[in-house]
Amino acid sequence: MNLLFLVPPVDLSKKKKPVDRVYGCNYGYDYKPAIHLLSLATIAQQAGCRVRFMDCPAEGYNSKKFIHYLNNHRDINAVVFFSVWLSKEEDMSAADIATGISPGIKIIFSGSYPTWQPGIFLKNSNYIVIRGEPENTLLELIRSFKYGDNRLSEVTGISFLKENRPVDNRMKELQDLDAIAWPDRRLLKGEYYFNRLDTYPATIMCASRGCSYACTYCAPQALDQAIELEYLRFNLAKPPLRLKSPQAVIREFQEISVLGYRSVELCDNQFLWDQKRMVEICEGIRQLKLKWICNTRADYLKDKSLLKLMKEAGCQLIYIGTEAFNQAILDDVNKGLDLRQNYRAVELVRECGIEPEVSVLLGASGLEDEKSVLESISEAKKMKTRFVHYSVALPLPNTKLYQIAKNKGWMKTGDFIPVDNTRDATLDLPLINAARLKKIVRQCYIRQYLSLRLAMRQVVYCFGRQLTYKIKAWFNFLGSQFRSS
Repeated sequence: MNLLFLVPPVDLSKKKKPVDRVYGCNYGYDYKPAIHLLSLATIAQQAGCRVRFMDCPAEGYNSKKFIHYLNNHRDINAVVFFSVWLSKEEDMSAADIATGISPGIKIIFSGSYPTWQPGIFLKNSNYIVIRGEPENTLLELIRSFKYGDNRLSEVTGISFLKENRPVDNRMKELQDLDAIAWPDRRLLKGEYYFNRLDTYPATIMCASRGCSYACTYCAPQALDQAIELEYLRFNLAKPPLRLKSPQAVIREFQEISVLGYRSVELCDNQFLWDQKRMVEICEGIRQLKLKWICNTRADYLKDKSLLKLMKEAGCQLIYIGTEAFNQAILDDVNKGLDLRQNYRAVELVRECGIEPEVSVLLGASGLEDEKSVLESISEAKKMKTRFVHYSVALPLPNTKLYQIAKNKGWMKTGDFIPVDNTRDATLDLPLINAARLKKIVRQCYIRQYLSLRLAMRQVVYCFGRQLTYKIKAWFNFLGSQFRSS
């Protein structure tokens, strides 16, 4: 088969901006490769398919150039998408273009939004949705195409139309992560820029799936959102945490180094799960001289010797999920964290030569009011980190916050509507409404990104092409803040 794995042109969306398809909830400060879609392309390629990974925003493809490509490649059997909350419009438009040029082409959707509401994406019998974890289901689907649509009912983990009625097959079992090949980054043809990384070329990597905690607001990376939605539908629970073995993580780092990359962003919900595993990984990659950044809870950042080893292994920055600087709110959202651990973690990370970044999550709790919001913002600023990540809690359908908001009538629209969580809000909480939260988060970012202090630090941290990427990310984000909703 000949498969096109597609990130559509940005001119197909009303925003005219590329969606972040790694985390899936915003238009991003930067533009990273769609690693979850790349994983699918790799799986198909290893199965013997001819594969083209086309990232239109990264490759400079507008809709005209995209249409020209399709007209010259009418042998494409299927177009595969990884759709997130903000990408439905452009993905469906691209699918319409593809089917208009080649009426018999298959359209395959995967990702969070199609998993939540597969029926929306099933426009006709040529459209298929892969729900939840997609790799093995895609392989099964490819094999089924050899026998025609009569075999679709046997493919686990998909939704499709049969006699114009939607059919949801049973869930696909979760996979052993070590059995999934790492994404083949040689398929990438575009240019990417990362806001937090200062060394290029850079790439993205994921070494685990799932989370063992039960925060009510949790918005993990986009693939985990899809997996959680599917697992919740069939098992009424969160899926288990799954980790790649240290050996598998080390081998992927080595491959990244061989390909000429100099830095890596780990998109795991949390990278530092187990100290023994972390030590083994660090020992295995320290000689590669790669720079990398990761996400970690504050209560895991308490061993100075481990942090120093992470620094020696190339760790440049740790994004710490502080979320709120109010103990009552942390308790209400089931964070399972003592507020004092946030302060100690930032201090210790900085002491060990790693840059800390803190986060402020607004509106995740019914206890939130303007005083608590401004208190968290003030406390985060006092830490004087290079970046503070501000966002507004969204009632994503895979979260407990979604059920709480529906039950208490906090959603303005009655149900979840996708918005950019760095510049918009959808919940009218008892003590503060969505409009006020939206105004506050926008003010926070404008002040941060227009500050002379941040601008000077960006210049100090990087030069040449690296600085060009930073400036591009800076203008990209500020543009989104000033652009009307």
